[in-house]
Amino acid sequence: MYPIVRREDFSDTTFLWEVHAPDVAQSAQPGHFVMLRLYDGGERIPLTVADYDRDHGTITMVVQTLGKTTHEMRDDFKQGDRFADFVGPLGLPQHVDTVGHVVLVGGGLGVAPVYPQLRAFKEAGNRTTAIMGFRNKDLVFWEDKFSEYADELIICTDDGSYGKPGLVTGALQEVLEREKVDRVIAIGPLPMMNACVETTRPFGVKTMVSLNTIMVDGTGMCGSCRVTVGGEVKFACVDGPDFDGHQVDFKELYARQKRFKPQETQANEHFDRLCQVEKQLLIDGKRNYKKFSALEPDQVKMPERDPHERARNFKEVNLGYSIADALREAERCIQCAKPTCIAGCPVGIDIPTFVRKLMVRDVDGALETIYESSIFPSICGRVCPQETQCEAQCILIRNKGRKLESVGIGRLERFVGDHARPPKAVPPVIENPLGKVAIVGSGPAGLAAAADLVKFGATVTVYEALHVLGGVLQYGIPTFRLPRDIIDREIQRLKDMGVRFEINKVIGKTFTIADLTEKMGFDAVFVGAGAGAPSFLGIPGENAGQVYSANEFLTRVNLMGGDRFPYLDTPISAGKSVVVIGAGNTAMDCLRVAKRLGVPTVRCVYRRSEAEAPCRIEELRHAKEEGIDFFFLHTPVEILLDEEGNVRGMKVQKMTLGEPDDRGRRKPVPLDEFIELECDTVIYALGTKPNPIIGQATPGLGLNKWGNISADDETQCTNLPGVFAGGDIVTGGATVILAMGAGRRAAKSIGSWLQMAKSKWPVTKADAEAFVPGAPVGSLVRPEPAAEEPQSTENAPAV
Repeated sequence: MYPIVRREDFSDTTFLWEVHAPDVAQSAQPGHFVMLRLYDGGERIPLTVADYDRDHGTITMVVQTLGKTTHEMRDDFKQGDRFADFVGPLGLPQHVDTVGHVVLVGGGLGVAPVYPQLRAFKEAGNRTTAIMGFRNKDLVFWEDKFSEYADELIICTDDGSYGKPGLVTGALQEVLEREKVDRVIAIGPLPMMNACVETTRPFGVKTMVSLNTIMVDGTGMCGSCRVTVGGEVKFACVDGPDFDGHQVDFKELYARQKRFKPQETQANEHFDRLCQVEKQLLIDGKRNYKKFSALEPDQVKMPERDPHERARNFKEVNLGYSIADALREAERCIQCAKPTCIAGCPVGIDIPTFVRKLMVRDVDGALETIYESSIFPSICGRVCPQETQCEAQCILIRNKGRKLESVGIGRLERFVGDHARPPKAVPPVIENPLGKVAIVGSGPAGLAAAADLVKFGATVTVYEALHVLGGVLQYGIPTFRLPRDIIDREIQRLKDMGVRFEINKVIGKTFTIADLTEKMGFDAVFVGAGAGAPSFLGIPGENAGQVYSANEFLTRVNLMGGDRFPYLDTPISAGKSVVVIGAGNTAMDCLRVAKRLGVPTVRCVYRRSEAEAPCRIEELRHAKEEGIDFFFLHTPVEILLDEEGNVRGMKVQKMTLGEPDDRGRRKPVPLDEFIELECDTVIYALGTKPNPIIGQATPGLGLNKWGNISADDETQCTNLPGVFAGGDIVTGGATVILAMGAGRRAAKSIGSWLQMAKSKWPVTKADAEAFVPGAPVGSLVRPEPAAEEPQSTENAPAV
């Protein structure tokens, strides 16, 4: 990264950067240029060296705002900021010798780079005349610097507001007519340099021009900067940038300089609009960004892998938004004055703010906003049922004038999580550390609690019973929905923040809760062990060897690599025909995994209708597209076995929907009709029950009638002082984001409990809300470059 050690604004469009780049400064000569890139995804642009200081290791450039990148340099980078890349010095230096009288002409963006050449020619013993052209008096700069090395300095202004009225070519013509000139150096826009060449041609004075044409690499690799000089093709980046102007084919050069004009125009229009949006939303703080009538009615479609291809592999199905997709979807958010979406998010992400930052291309800022509530945007953006949570509260779907889909909040969250550059994670240092906290389970609840607690100043250790971290994220969700590198990345971030993890530790067996709080010295314990015990129906035949629970089936594949047996050691047998019982998200996972294992016939049996299926609509659609057969309004009554006790089929009974039950769902009523489905494998995906180990090993711990740990809904306090619980171990099987919400509530309650020196139990909601973490002495470090985004090529001459 290269720091801007000094910035000076000469006008609204012209400014100076002095950049600390010792290696470049040591080698720079008059006439050299550099290549600059602001951030990842930015374009490389050439800028001519205006000055250099070998002692201080700095390069000075004076920049005129023309294209998108120079607009960003002017508007987004201040003194002290850093940018990504600075390469040079490039090109050949101007050949400086003693020739007699040298006239140096600078116009507009060429004024500054004339300066080092003026100084060099003067120091070589030449008589120097400097002709500098500006549009008006307000744009004049460095008059004193030029005066120091110019025997004669002529300032021209187009409007006549200062110095000599008119163009630099007029002044040049007068000098040529009145006295002998041995060489002319002209630097500026192409039309100005071309005009100077034609002015000197009748006098036969050698005229050097500086051609910083369109470049990509600046080292002779791409050939983009080629020019015809004296009938030969030259590369401005290695053969120049200074050439004999009388030999340059300016007509050809004009044509080449225009080749990206439409793209530049588009980029500048885009940038201008972006500035307007940023001013409206972030500076002026205006809301209700758009009217309903101006919105696209439907969410931007999520790119997906082809169904026939994806049904044969475990590659991720949803491919994620491109930046164009994400920005288009973000534009559907009207930025309403009273947003309702936040209330639908169990962890309370400030959705309008992160979308607003995404709108103005501040992807890193959007991630920072999400991180205030959740450090798992890439996970939650993939697996959370946003359509029933935050998106269900979106104001767009309440519009009575037009039928509109909600903003694709989950898809945008995933985009930000996948594409933003997260700030470096380091262990926070808090003025008043809280104490030691043990967390049982590395699933969503435990990880969310750990993330908040370590930021609050607690010393956190997470105990995981399995040999990998992530809990249900690892064993319960297939890789085609949640790639493992995403989980590993998010957990590594917690490790970098100082959270300690111990695997293969079964709380209730290896250690008890009492061991943690007494022998091992933990001040508080959060139990987020999940609910992993499977449920069965109790029908005949379900104990056959070919009958799996969803947990066993998915764990064998997701965690143990059963799909790669015998190359890995864990076997799985799915046969030639699988029936999955249930229609939740776990059932969809089982169905789709079975299909990927090569099972020809995969069926789903569910006792209610498709409308009552608890799975996400997208998961059901994906399953259908991949060739899964559905038997809605059917319930299993018997698993049929052959003489050897192996599964040969399933007897199911047809159902109809009766009156709604206590939760408003229409109750399935059996009909006197039965059919038999041929199958050789059955998978139960009917939900889970709490694992009993912790309850059995913790005397006095309050449990409900289903065996779940009893905990307060608002503070996650159990009946045992210092013991908190949340997630599926409390609620039964639920969603990732609900478990995370419980973990965050528990973290705040634990913080309050420890801040009160463990003097009051249970912690109340008011206590938790009153908790204020200690002030951080050191915390997360913001990345220095601006947000990544694709750039168009800037086709502006450099200065």
